[in-house]
Amino acid sequence: MTSTSSRITWSAIAAIAPIVLLSLASHLRAEAPSPMLLADAGATDYRIVVSRNPEYGEDLAAKELAYFLFGMTKVDFPFAYDTEPSVETEIIIGNTARKRLEDIPEHLRTDNWEGFTLLREGKRLYIIGNIPRATLYGVYDFLDVELGVRFLTERVNHVPDRPRLEVTMASRTYGPPIERRTIWEALGGRSVVRNRMNGHSFQVAGDRLGGVQIVGRPTHSFDALVPMDKYFDEHPEYFSLIEGQRRREYKGIITQLCLTNPEVREVALNTLRSWLEPAKERSPYSKYIVSVTVNDSANFCQCNPCVSVNREEGVKEGGTLMRFVNTIAGTLDEEYGNVSVETMVYFTQLPKKTKAASNVLVQAVYDPDWRFALDDPNSEANTEALKFFQETRAAIGNGYLYNWIKLGLYNSASTLDPRPNLRHIGRNIRIMTKYGVKGYFVQTVQSQGVEMQDLRYYLIARALWRPELDNRETMVEFCRLYYGPAGDHILRYIDFLHDNYGHIDWSGGDPFGPKGWMANSTWIYGDRYLATADAIFSDAESEIKDSSEMVQRVGECRLPVWKIKLDRAFGSEGQVMTFPARWSFRIDPEDKGLKQNWAATTDFDSWTTMGIDRHWTFQGEEHRGVAWYAVQFDAPTKTVTRPAIWFEGVDGDVDVFLDGVKVGEQKLPATAMWQHGFYIPIESSLAEGRHTLMVRVFKDHANAGIWKPVALIDMAVPIPGDLRRAGERFLAVARTAKITHISESYAGPYTQTRKMYYPKVEYFLTHGQAN
Repeated sequence: MTSTSSRITWSAIAAIAPIVLLSLASHLRAEAPSPMLLADAGATDYRIVVSRNPEYGEDLAAKELAYFLFGMTKVDFPFAYDTEPSVETEIIIGNTARKRLEDIPEHLRTDNWEGFTLLREGKRLYIIGNIPRATLYGVYDFLDVELGVRFLTERVNHVPDRPRLEVTMASRTYGPPIERRTIWEALGGRSVVRNRMNGHSFQVAGDRLGGVQIVGRPTHSFDALVPMDKYFDEHPEYFSLIEGQRRREYKGIITQLCLTNPEVREVALNTLRSWLEPAKERSPYSKYIVSVTVNDSANFCQCNPCVSVNREEGVKEGGTLMRFVNTIAGTLDEEYGNVSVETMVYFTQLPKKTKAASNVLVQAVYDPDWRFALDDPNSEANTEALKFFQETRAAIGNGYLYNWIKLGLYNSASTLDPRPNLRHIGRNIRIMTKYGVKGYFVQTVQSQGVEMQDLRYYLIARALWRPELDNRETMVEFCRLYYGPAGDHILRYIDFLHDNYGHIDWSGGDPFGPKGWMANSTWIYGDRYLATADAIFSDAESEIKDSSEMVQRVGECRLPVWKIKLDRAFGSEGQVMTFPARWSFRIDPEDKGLKQNWAATTDFDSWTTMGIDRHWTFQGEEHRGVAWYAVQFDAPTKTVTRPAIWFEGVDGDVDVFLDGVKVGEQKLPATAMWQHGFYIPIESSLAEGRHTLMVRVFKDHANAGIWKPVALIDMAVPIPGDLRRAGERFLAVARTAKITHISESYAGPYTQTRKMYYPKVEYFLTHGQAN
């Protein structure tokens, strides 16, 4: 059975992957009453009852229940309105004339705003939530706990084949202990709500369902609250005083607000009101949050009042922020009453004296080392992390804590890199929740199809809904259900990855060094990793070679192996020479180099020099904008028939000139490209002799410049068959997976794949061609 939103896997999957799907149900049951026989032999005595005028969430809950019950039993469960006479065999959804929330016995109720009750009365079952979305969650929880349904991915659900569907259960109630359950990016479709998330990215689960609704700028909001472009010229006193001067930027980075200026508070409040006024007319089932958070910068105000407040609060930065936020929170509480004010611990500390107000939400951005359990005494990083959560809980006072975690990034240039961070997801979320974290914004990755994304999403979603679930059991369950007969091989790969690479110090000291996480994020994965992983995935594919869909799923697990092979081959296969580590360098503050034809320069005595092993902004040059690099080199004695220049990493827009002639450019946004290499093909052969290579780089903010090696490649040189197969399989699997991003990027979907990486692989596969 299929639909536009999902595919259901039936009992064949369960037969392939035996697992105790109802262990959670047995854990939750008390002494149960007699069974409810919901269906048998293609028939049912039951019907699903809703209000004559149900809320959207209740109506959806009833339809979803019927959909999955049909999937299990092949029986259409009829619907009835609460205005019809009652019968003994009913499943009643939401508030109805049969029973309303206030009619539920008090001991079975929860004050959790997303809480719900499953109430047994004889053969009847009531599913009623505190809000309509909670009723929907109650239905999904019933399908999950009592019936063994699993919402594996956006496209795939596991629904046991149960022609005789008998349920033995007692009344129960549940209120999720985690208030905000949001993953950026979510996998999309109904999997978000079915897994009982109440948000995706910075959005709620749905306008009619509500959720944790952030209105206005979702983070780093200072420049939205008091826009610099609007106010700086007339009111520079609203912004940071640094080294005796009010500044828009300092060393190329935006500054902050002057938080002791009372006019800044009034401007910010007016902006917040403009965000809240239209929002409060929307769903009554949302919790509204406004962000009062610092810009993405460490350039705080150093005026005497700001410094004095922070000194009184016993911190370098953060005292002015908490006082500012508390004042705003008090005003908004009086005016609206249902608003929390979010602020971040970001280049700041929590003050020693002033505590957060009760409607202030402190947003931490703190990751433990996900390779280890948070309470593992052998992990120095996690010992510090655990201390942070303990101390932060104490420091917040009446406020409460959310955490923005970046579990999927693993400080990696690519979200297709292997990341041994799956084993402790559930445990670490459970421990953080124990120490007061009530909401999670989980920044995993921005695409389907990347490294273990389906499994990672499932582990996170399950842990956010019920932190007590066992992570290993959840992992085994997913792999056996989703990968079928290949599931145990996928588990074997996961264990190989974690056992052999989960404890290696991959940081390598200097981030730009040969073992640095910026310059070479996969250095720990050598020939043994590639050979062993290849063998495991080959074994997995041999189990399911007659199923193209399963081959695709296993192929998505294999993408990291193929990508490592390709990334290492781009600059080495057919390499003729690498260019020196230092080049001639000249900044171009007025951007006149193109008009004055700097590209034709052959005398560089007046230029300075700059290393190409890191950005120029990391080498003492504070200029942002245009700069030129140049290097002169002698071509080899043998003519290079299909030359190309390989740039392993340039942060900024790029124009490339050879002997004064422009030969190519790279103008995809730096936010997408800064970590990724690219080829510049040279259309004519490169003859023996002296040549000049020049590179114009433009970037007007943050860090900029050539920061990885540059090499001359001969594309006429053939490549080994294994690399060719890796490239071909990578393209086929990645395109089918519809991968949108391969590293953190703000340049839009498919920029890194269709516009950058896929063409690069296609060009690489032309190795060995004459022209």
